Parts: sequence; structure tokens; C-alpha cells
Amino acid sequence: MKGNIKIIAFLMTALLLSCMAAGCAQPLLRPANTDTDIVQQTTGTDTVDSPPVQTDPPVTTDLPETTAPVMQPPETTAPAPMQTVEVTGGGNIDLSPRGDNNESPAGTYAPSALMYHLILEQPYTELTNLFVRPSEFEDHLQKLCASDCIFLFADEYAMTERKSIILTFDDGYEDNYTQMFPILKKYGAKATIFMITSKINTPGYLTEDMIREMAASGLVRFESHTHTHPSLTSLSAEDLAWQFAQSGEILYNLTGRYPQAICYPGGTVNDFVIGEASKCYQFGYTTHNSADTSGCDPLALSRVRVSRGMSGNAVLSRLGWG
Repeated sequence: MKGNIKIIAFLMTALLLSCMAAGCAQPLLRPANTDTDIVQQTTGTDTVDSPPVQTDPPVTTDLPETTAPVMQPPETTAPAPMQTVEVTGGGNIDLSPRGDNNESPAGTYAPSALMYHLILEQPYTELTNLFVRPSEFEDHLQKLCASDCIFLFADEYAMTERKSIILTFDDGYEDNYTQMFPILKKYGAKATIFMITSKINTPGYLTEDMIREMAASGLVRFESHTHTHPSLTSLSAEDLAWQFAQSGEILYNLTGRYPQAICYPGGTVNDFVIGEASKCYQFGYTTHNSADTSGCDPLALSRVRVSRGMSGNAVLSRLGWG
């Protein structure tokens, strides 16, 4: 009997312990998910597992190593030529010649000016007309020399006893030294470069050493194309004075002479600009396309545009010398 009682007591004790264990059981811990972290939400003292939260992959600002770098143009890349767009106004400018021909009443000639930019075999922009081939430029000089004309600098404009020509180059590109200058020396002709002084020593433009050498040759004279090539008709008197002064000071330091002539950037000019320019210069050159300068205001002189493909005979024809 006592043995049965012990067995019954043992069974009751085991059953009691089993129930107590079932009432206090904790949730099984799941292994850590290596793909997505499990976010646990805590309320009071109880911790309950919440479903995995889908998150976007982190955004990185670093470029992958295989991304090609942005290529910068090399330092030798030539600059884009300055576009020439003639804008005149102000009410008082007369760009028309006031003569029947190139001869003055005294029988002397008014000089004609030719407008060049670059002398290069291959254009590097869509403005191909500005790129006169070296062979074409040499043909121009051959025909001009054969016509027995006088070559003048831009600040030497004056009536002459023989036909006279002023060769002008706008902006001051590097090819004026590498291509134009050797041809100029071959024929002993004079040329004027209207230099943008802020471009000196920059890629594609003339350097200080080039300017000094050309000026010392006696065949090239440097005149003003202002300091930064702005549209002059949009500037105040103070801004115009600064452009003129900066250009003059830089050219004086390089060549030993102050500029006496100006070429108006882009051809933008009006009577106000001419009035301010007259305080610094004796002569001004426009982009007005005409060979006849007789009777023109000395500060509003016209020029003949020379384009790629023009032969020497074509230039003479444009001058009225054909």
C-alpha cells in the first residue's frame, strides 16, 4: 500500500511540474538572419518578434572604379574664333564712304583695309570662313605686291599717292605667329594685330615672347581689341575707359608703344563708344564690309572681309583693283 502511495505521489509531482513548465515557456530564439536583420518591437517588458522589414540597398555616392573620368580638353586645344556680328547705332554714325571712287580730289588714294582672323590649313570650328589657308594668304600677298601697293599699319591711315593696303588680324591667335608671320617676312609686308590682351599666354593665342619678337621685327604692330572683348555698346563710360586702359598698359609693357588704333569687338559700336574711344585712339576699325574708306570717320573705318577660299585675284577684285 505504501508503495502504491509513493508511485501516485511521484506521478502527481511530475504532472504538476509539467504544467508549471508549460505556463512559463519562452519563445524559441531564431537564428540570426544573415540576409535581412530582424527588427524587434518592445512594449513594456515583453519582447515580440516582428516580421523582417524590407529596406532599400544603401545609396553610394562613390563612382565605381570602372567609371571613365571626364576628359578635359588638352591645353593645346585652339580657342573658338570670336564671332563678328556688326551692330551699329546711336544716330550719328555714317559708315558710308563719301566719294565716287578711291581717289581724293587731290588725286591721292584712301587706304583699304583687309580683315583676317586665322591663317590655318584645317579649320577646327564650324566658322570655316575665318580660316584662310596659308597658300591663299601667300597668294594674296603675291598679288598685292605685284599691284605696287603700299602696306600701312592701322595707325598709319592716311591718303597716299599710290594704292595702299592695311592688313588687319583680329583677336591675336597663335597661328598669326606660326603661319602668318613667316609669310609676312617673306614678302616684307606690314600687318596689324588687334590683340585681346586678356588672352595673351592662354592656349591658342599669342604669348608674350611671340608678341615681342613680332613687334621687334618692324613688320607687325599691335593695336587694341580691348582687354576682354566685350560688347562695347553695353558698357558705361567708366567700363570703356577701363577696357582701353588695361589694353594699352599691357601692350605698352610688351612692345614699348601705346596703341593708337582700336578694332571694336564683334563690330558693336555706336556714337557714344566712338566718342569715348576718341579719348584714347586716333583710328577705329569696324566690321562694315567695304573697301572704300574715303570720307569715313577715322574712328569708324570699314574693312573688307577676307574668307577662306578667296584667291589673290578675288581679293584684288574686292578692292576694286582687278
